[in-house]
Amino acid sequence: MIWAICIYVVLVTGLLLSELLSNLRAQRIFKPLAALGFIGLALYAGALDTLYGQIILSGLVVCAFGDVLLLSRKSSQLFLAGMGAFALGHFAYLTAFMTQQTGVYSTVYLVVSMIGIGGAVGFYAWLKPKLPRGMAIPVGIYTGIIILMVIRSFGLPMNGPMIFAPIAAVLFAVSDMFVARDRFVTPSPKNAWAITPLYFGAQALFALSTQI
Repeated sequence: MIWAICIYVVLVTGLLLSELLSNLRAQRIFKPLAALGFIGLALYAGALDTLYGQIILSGLVVCAFGDVLLLSRKSSQLFLAGMGAFALGHFAYLTAFMTQQTGVYSTVYLVVSMIGIGGAVGFYAWLKPKLPRGMAIPVGIYTGIIILMVIRSFGLPMNGPMIFAPIAAVLFAVSDMFVARDRFVTPSPKNAWAITPLYFGAQALFALSTQI
């Protein structure tokens, strides 16, 4: 597993450098490879051996398609398609979490729920006036799906490899906040410093959470 993680880190680093340098040609190489990397990590971890792992793997695959769709920064249609792919990925993660939960929730879960809902509402209220026409509803739906995914991740057993999933969920949500900032508020290659490590770190942790 160590060598697989090292290769993955190299690919993500290559992608980050290409984004900071605004080298689209290199991004078209490194981004799909990095996406294949987190799929490979899940397969190597044994994702196919459990229902939880299979559903997480399906989410990773859908998100990989989203990564390819978001390579274009000029097409609003591709951006919406990419956002839809990620929404399906979040829904897959949410479904995987629900296969492992008993319905009995801790105080930590309740606190995280309140903080998550409050944070999501606050962020969306800040972002909404900055959104292009026609994007308010899709972004609102997407925000609701990802925050629900984050909340449910804290209902997983807090032991073994699944402990990676809540960390991954939070990292993914924060990376999406920076994506929204980059797309709708302050576009800049410097946003890649936050987006790329957080996103690909999250996907790797989701993949590692499937270990048995």
